Amino acid sequence: MIELTINGKRITTEKGSTILQAALANGIKIPNLCYDKRLTPYGSCRMCIVEVEGQRRLFAACSSPAENGMVVNTDTPKLRKLRQTVLEFLLVHHPLDCPVCDKAGECALQDLAYEYGKPEARFRRPRKEVTSDVRSPLIELSSNRCILCGKCVRICEEHQGRGALGLIGRGFPTVVQPAFGEILECDFCGQCIDICPTGAILSKPYKFKGRAWFLDEKDTICPFCGCGCTLTLGIREGEIMRSRGRESAGINDGNLCGRGRFGFDYIYSENRLKTPMIRIEDELMPVPWDEALNHIAKNIRSIIDAHGPDSIGALGSPRCTNEDNYMLQKFMRDIIGSGNIDSSAAFGHARVQKAWEAAFGLKSRGIDIRSPIGRDVILIVESDLSVTHPIFGINILQAKREGAQLIVADSRDTKLTRHSTQRLMIKHGTGIAFINGIMKAVIDRGLFDREKVSKIPGFESLEALLEDYTPEKVSGITGISEQEIITAAETFARAESRMLSLSLGISENTNSLNTVLAAADLIILLGDGPDALQVPAEYSNTFGAYQMGVSPDTGPGYAPVEKPGKGVQEMLYDPGSLNALYIMGEDPVITFPDSAKVVSRLKALDFLIVQDIALTDTAKLAHVVLPASSWGEKDGTLTNAGGIMQKAYKVVDPTGQSLPDWQILRNLALSMGNDLKVKNLAGISEEINSLPGLKVGEEAPRPAFNPVAYSADEEPDAEYPLRLVVRDILQHSGSMSARSNSLDLVVSEALLEISEEDGRKYGISDNSYVKATSRRGTVYIKARISDDVPAGTAFVPAHFPHAKINNLTRLSLNGAAPSVAVKIEGAL
Repeated sequence: MIELTINGKRITTEKGSTILQAALANGIKIPNLCYDKRLTPYGSCRMCIVEVEGQRRLFAACSSPAENGMVVNTDTPKLRKLRQTVLEFLLVHHPLDCPVCDKAGECALQDLAYEYGKPEARFRRPRKEVTSDVRSPLIELSSNRCILCGKCVRICEEHQGRGALGLIGRGFPTVVQPAFGEILECDFCGQCIDICPTGAILSKPYKFKGRAWFLDEKDTICPFCGCGCTLTLGIREGEIMRSRGRESAGINDGNLCGRGRFGFDYIYSENRLKTPMIRIEDELMPVPWDEALNHIAKNIRSIIDAHGPDSIGALGSPRCTNEDNYMLQKFMRDIIGSGNIDSSAAFGHARVQKAWEAAFGLKSRGIDIRSPIGRDVILIVESDLSVTHPIFGINILQAKREGAQLIVADSRDTKLTRHSTQRLMIKHGTGIAFINGIMKAVIDRGLFDREKVSKIPGFESLEALLEDYTPEKVSGITGISEQEIITAAETFARAESRMLSLSLGISENTNSLNTVLAAADLIILLGDGPDALQVPAEYSNTFGAYQMGVSPDTGPGYAPVEKPGKGVQEMLYDPGSLNALYIMGEDPVITFPDSAKVVSRLKALDFLIVQDIALTDTAKLAHVVLPASSWGEKDGTLTNAGGIMQKAYKVVDPTGQSLPDWQILRNLALSMGNDLKVKNLAGISEEINSLPGLKVGEEAPRPAFNPVAYSADEEPDAEYPLRLVVRDILQHSGSMSARSNSLDLVVSEALLEISEEDGRKYGISDNSYVKATSRRGTVYIKARISDDVPAGTAFVPAHFPHAKINNLTRLSLNGAAPSVAVKIEGAL
């Protein structure tokens, strides 16, 4: 730490801080326009000039290091006069259109002009006459208002790793725009909108909808991925107008992705449910709440009387709050008397938790969003974390900028592969063989502490298994060269601090339970603890739903259950296992694998209740549909991938007659003549907070090796020659985001991506429709020729209900990745 004096106040700051950073950290304001703590010092606007005693020249506070004993003055008559002159230059070209500018009322340039008074306006030059670029679906560029601070260019390049914007031209004609004046093609994260100090970059969905002083701003938690970012929502007359990130707010510290910034409008989708409905003569008809609940109660009682409580099951949701999911499992176990309850976590997070328990003896483990920072080497296996968990991905890129080596093994080109130190082009679904090959190289070269590791249970079995994973064999399986495997192993093993990360969820078929076990074996082999392995839970409350007991194997707080119930596999894939099913906030027809089998099972049920915010494809099959309040229309808590329980707030009134999920379940129990013994949200919260075992990371790890062999389940052959890779795309999260009009403006349909070589081979042209067929079904989908995709592979997202991609996919039962082989042909 060093000491210096600013405006007569003696302060301390960390060595290496700039004068501006030292001042801001100690509550001293220095005006600035081009500074942002996420970016490297730039010094372009000169508004932050300060006087340093003993120095003749002035210093830009944002780019001048603070020094021990330095005496700084930030607000003298000389500085005020110079800042007025700087404003005078900035306003030479800037249009005086505050009355029609959306930034009015929160514009940094406007605030400074007010603070320092009207500039003298000694300079005369025609103002810029550049037409606003409105070609982008979500972002408008208005160069007339740009002051060339460069913040948007730098946050896109330095922080987001995208580089979609640039300063084009020289001198007065310089503008911010994409290269060669092309249409803005970017991640649509909107970081440039928040960081712009003027109205030069605007959100098109928000434009002309409200002034800053009319908005009631409220913070809540993002409903999409497992990062758990804080959103600052702008609300006017009961409607959400915008979402933005606010510096120092939440675990995201103001950063947002496009889903969090633009995707909130899914709650206003056209197919929102507004009233309960009962199927009458094969048609869903609106009915009052009492009639719907009494109808459900009557049918459930008759099924229990005829077939017993074990004939009824339920699916919870990672999109619902902890309170909603807790009440669902309580309703099933206490009122119905059935432990048949599960969720989409069965395809991802539940498997990760099983791996944690087997490898480290831990019942629960979250990730640390900032865990990449400070690592020497980061290894990513068949995952695009910049897409599945964008803020976690930002921290990986930051670690790379700060000197970490980034090794990425993936089967397509992604943002992480483009920024990697070593890129390994791996065949889809061969991550287990790759990790085993890394461990074999580590053991052969003695890059581990044999004396210590040999005492861990399972080491002998692991060493025996790895004898078969020579670099030559692993190279043949994965497509990665022998030298690349050895280099990656040596780099990873010799690092002082390392991290291995991957994603596992229902919306991808890249990794599996065995991949996580193999990854844990590598971490244990190198003498690291569980913090070196980061596998984030998929959605906003995937972690929390599992904690609340939405699982056939464990109750709330991971409490053991006397008799495990039926899970997803038995309820939806085994014929005759159930007579009735209660689905809350899930759409298994679209999101679960092998959807034809799911549809067949749902149609065979005697009674299907769907409780959701929209008339989903699953709801269309139901006997009763109940309208639930969406995120933003109810209070509750969400637990992010780090195991942090966060408060989500009701910010707008519910749509139609919709009710919070927990309240529907409470009312249904009363209709059945029972009582869940909780009458309100406070009562549910009290029960949840009393649960033991909710705190993450308190147990001491008990490492054990779990050797897993690579097995190729469904390999391409002459009939089905292509590997199908199902992965997320950046603008969407599950199928829920497909109801957002804003996000659909960027990507509105599923596209099957293939290489140019495969396009020629199968006679497929860009944007033509193809027939894709697997051993389970067929879909018709538009094709895209892509340079990011290797030959022999087809990439497709599963977000869009109308595409029905899960007609092609399958369920994995043996711990291996659920790989799929397909054939494609032109569709007439």
